[in-house]
Formats: sequence, C-alpha cells, structure tokens
Amino acid sequence: MTIRTGPTASEARVEDQIKEQARQFGAWVVGIASAEDVNRYAPKGHRPEDLLKGAKSVIVVGIGVTSAGGWRTGRAREQASVGYNRAESPAVAQRIVGLIERNYGYYAILCPPGSANGRNPYLSLKLLAEMAGLGTRSMAAGIVLNQTYGLLYFGAAVTTMPLAADGPLETPVCPHSSCVKLWDRKATLPCLDSCPTCLSGELEGDAIKWMDYNQSHCLPRAQTTGMGSFQKLLLDAMDEPDARKRKMIVYGSHFSRAAASLAYSVEIVAQCFECVRRCPVGRDTRARLK
Repeated sequence: MTIRTGPTASEARVEDQIKEQARQFGAWVVGIASAEDVNRYAPKGHRPEDLLKGAKSVIVVGIGVTSAGGWRTGRAREQASVGYNRAESPAVAQRIVGLIERNYGYYAILCPPGSANGRNPYLSLKLLAEMAGLGTRSMAAGIVLNQTYGLLYFGAAVTTMPLAADGPLETPVCPHSSCVKLWDRKATLPCLDSCPTCLSGELEGDAIKWMDYNQSHCLPRAQTTGMGSFQKLLLDAMDEPDARKRKMIVYGSHFSRAAASLAYSVEIVAQCFECVRRCPVGRDTRARLK
C-alpha cells in the first residue's frame, strides 16, 4: 500500500464518490467531519488523532435503529427487544475503512462503537455526527436527532485522508415547531411527558434553554437485561437464604433473559425508545416503508 500526503487533481470530488459508496453499503445518511472541528469540543484523549495518528477527516454514517414495523409495534417491550440495531452502522463504517485504504491509499480505522467500550467511548459518535451535519442534540435523552429520520445509530471511519467537511447544521433539529407550540400552551413536550422521571428541560423561544437526562434513573427502569441486570440478579440469588426462593430467581424468566442477553452483548446502554416514539422529528419517515 502506498501512503500519500495529499489528494490528486482527479480526486477533486472524491467526497461525493465516498458518500455514494457508503449509501451502496447500506448507510441511510452519510456526512464528513473535520478532525480539527471535532478537536474544538472533544477533550484530549478522545480526539480523532488519539485513535489514528495524523487523522484529518471522519466519515460518519447513520442507519435506523429498527424497521418501520418496529416503530408501529405499539408496546415498549417489543420495541426494546428488536430496536437495538447497533451492529449495522459500524459494519458499514468498517467497509468504508477498507475502501479508503484500498482505493485511495490513506490510513483509516473504525471508530469503536459505543457498546464496545461502555460509557467511556474512545470518540463520541454523537459529537462526530453533529460535526458531520447529520443532526443536533435533543431534549430526548440528549440523543442526536437527524432532520429526516429522527433517531439513528451512527458509525464512523477515521482517516488521514483530507476531505472537505460538511460541518454542523446551522439550524437545530430540536425542538420541532409543534413542540414549541406545545411548550407555549402547556409547558411540556412529548418526550418530557413520556418519561418525567428520566428527562427534564426547558425551552426558551424556539430553542433548548437547558435539558437533563438522568441516566441513573433510566438504566434500572429501561434496561432489564445485559451485564448490569445479570450481576444484580446474581447477587440477589446469592444473598437469598431460602433455597426455594433462590431457585425461583435463577430459573425465573427475568434471570433467564438477562443471562441470554450476555450471548450478544455485555454492555447495553439504557434506552426504552418511548421518548423518541412520541418525538415528531422524523416520525412519519421512520414509520413508513422506504
């Protein structure tokens, strides 16, 4: 592999070529962020160059969290069971890594997905998505909402290839115009009303004044499987002095689901999707067959 230091004249619109290829790989949306722009917000140790020396650009892709049918299921339990489509976005980003190195001769590396390193990610995929123009932060648990699809899961490829960045959006996606009207009438929002225990915030005019996502409340309420739940149930079983009750815990459906979840993930961040289900941003698009 020959490593170059700058693009040739024939690569003047290479950004469009890469984006088109990303869509063919399966990306719903794709944008490019400048590593320099990311560095203005990311703390040291969580910047593109900390992952790949000489990083210049980040190609970010977004894919829906579930099918259109998943949004129409109507019940939180089914939605949570089928909604964690976290593998597809990093898989597409990994294919972009190969594309960059094989076709363009620059170094590239996959940004490790959030589930790979829990709540202390190498890089913030939300920040990368914002800097690539794929959405802005929202009142709904601080997630990045895309202007077309609402909630998406993101994947990213960090590269030494200098590319023209799309940059962040000029107009925030959240709050939606209907939410501004609702706030003026009732001082609440669909997302806040759906889960007042976990979410709080306030609008000022047509912008977010402040918001707070209490993950310590959300995690035990929304995430009833995964490593955290398994550890809690295991401790409950060990501390139970009654042999019959101890057996009921271990052989119960809750413990069984928690143990089974370890086969596909040891770290799942809490999210029940109810705040997003009621969010008007992208609601019609995400629930409609493409």
